[in-house]
Amino acid sequence: MKTLYKFMLVSLTGFAISCSDYLDTKPVSFTTIDNFYKTPEDIEIALRGCYGRLVSSYAVNSRSGLFFVGDIGTDELVGNPYSTPDAGSNMDQFIFGRVVKTNLMARDLWENMYRSVYAINLLLSKLDEVSMNEARREQVRGEALFLRGWHYLYLGMVYGGVPVYTTVPHEKDKARDPLQRVMEQALADLQFAYEHLADTHVAGAANRWTAAGYLTKLYCYLAANKKYEVGKQLNFPLNSFDWVDTDAYYREAKQLADELITASGYRLAADYRSLFSEGSTAEQAKEILLTVLPSQENKTGFAPTFYLFPVGYYGGGWGTCRPTQEVYDRYDTLYDARVHWVVGGLGTDPGTETIDGNSYVKPLPLNLSDGVAYDGDYNVTKLRAVSSAVRNTDFYFGHYPLLRLADIYLLNAEATAHLEGDEAGREILKPVRSRALIQTHTNDVTVLQSAYRRSDFIQELLDERSRELCFEQQRKFDLVRFGRYVTTIQGISTTRGVWNSLTARILIDNISESKIWLPIPEEDEISNPNLLPNNPGY
Repeated sequence: MKTLYKFMLVSLTGFAISCSDYLDTKPVSFTTIDNFYKTPEDIEIALRGCYGRLVSSYAVNSRSGLFFVGDIGTDELVGNPYSTPDAGSNMDQFIFGRVVKTNLMARDLWENMYRSVYAINLLLSKLDEVSMNEARREQVRGEALFLRGWHYLYLGMVYGGVPVYTTVPHEKDKARDPLQRVMEQALADLQFAYEHLADTHVAGAANRWTAAGYLTKLYCYLAANKKYEVGKQLNFPLNSFDWVDTDAYYREAKQLADELITASGYRLAADYRSLFSEGSTAEQAKEILLTVLPSQENKTGFAPTFYLFPVGYYGGGWGTCRPTQEVYDRYDTLYDARVHWVVGGLGTDPGTETIDGNSYVKPLPLNLSDGVAYDGDYNVTKLRAVSSAVRNTDFYFGHYPLLRLADIYLLNAEATAHLEGDEAGREILKPVRSRALIQTHTNDVTVLQSAYRRSDFIQELLDERSRELCFEQQRKFDLVRFGRYVTTIQGISTTRGVWNSLTARILIDNISESKIWLPIPEEDEISNPNLLPNNPGY
């Protein structure tokens, strides 16, 4: 963390966002704290700066970070040998499952996360010194603690046990805290936010229900890791889940999910496509609980060009990573509309389609032989940019979903199945599957309930999570927490599907249980030996 301590208040530079809609994105910058944190306006600027840092905390340079950790090197995405991986983030190591502790992206993600935690802790340390409306002070405290809890949730999921800081300055030589301490801090911060934040829906900001959603997510993550004894064979107590009460955590998750689904005012968007169509922000706001709002003027936000846009001049994607055959195989292609949206042919033809009144490039049809994608056109087509002559920016200007209601339904199904049985859990999947139906073929959800039924409900749930949430930075965390990370990767076909046959073998040969967590960056363990020992395998 050597660069962390060079942190100056200028690192709070973020999006100067209006209180009403968080959309006025003028940068703010200041270099000392002596003349700052004096007025309520200063507090608001600092809070907006903390929100502004979510882009770098999530995606480092707008296109790597959790986009790499959550998706690349899973059974959803493999490498494209005809495209050059990003050298500046050691992308090839994620593609081939051989991340090492000198990995540049793992280092940058760690640094950005802790810069953000510092900014949040600095704000919290100054909050009570400013004369301001008390109700607003508590709202700011709740939002800041939400953001800190969000960071510790992901730090724990990505790195395991890490140093936990709640005050400033941060100790330069602090040792790693056990994973239990990290996740209990995340739970406490998120719980405070849940209890103190307002219900108001403001795109780009946290509210009570955003906190409830992440509490649900974290309770399920911890409960599953304990239930399936994740990491046991690594014999590394620092990252142990032995402290988790599986039944209690699933009860907490279910209670929160039930309340969120019934009382929050969020609902599933009517059309799955709207969630990923750049111009459909009104529809996206109905379902998305947390997003990072972009700025077209300043060209800021997420730029997930490595794999989420259709490949080609009109689609805007680079195709550095491509979907596995397994992604396509999970869908009932006759009745499930999602498959015809998330993967397809190239975005090299200026043909268009209209969604919510906006025109979009329509990818070419997918070339298949007996259900197998046999040529190099097969690519991810989940994000769509509003049609233009040629896509001339890397950024996506819709509301990219960091958390959405469909995920809460799926987490609720998981918790319910554990507490009440598989059939009860399966029933909760119906709203998500109903939306997925191709209405011109059927509106009877029992068709998909039957087609997707598995005797192993956890496998059925994992399949459904992939169908609904593929390429949304969920897959690795899902496979890990159910104890199926290694076996799933080992089960990827090396002969079925064009991209599988080209690159899957290297990933399979490199996968091991030690890849559950990323390494503590080598630069940081050298500058602070108290961070040792590193995670197993590094």
